[in-house]
Amino acid sequence: MKTQEEKDLMIQRLSDERDSTPEYSFFNENNWIKLDAKIDIISGDMSLEDFDEGDWEEMDDVNMAFRAAEEAEDWLNGDLDDEDL
Repeated sequence: MKTQEEKDLMIQRLSDERDSTPEYSFFNENNWIKLDAKIDIISGDMSLEDFDEGDWEEMDDVNMAFRAAEEAEDWLNGDLDDEDL
């Protein structure tokens, strides 16, 4: 489990990334929804159960948020390195 300092640093990194990233990618994917999901999980504002899995085949925004939340949870549990989040 990550320390509060590690969580705070990652939240700041993700927030900075959000500030410097366009909302939509060239392929019209919402970049911010993924970053917001990660921030919500790491800050403890939401849990993975709060996210709907969405449509796995269509890779819709709901699914992208769920997958990003999963990554953040993996990071919190030590199963994912900082640079992979």
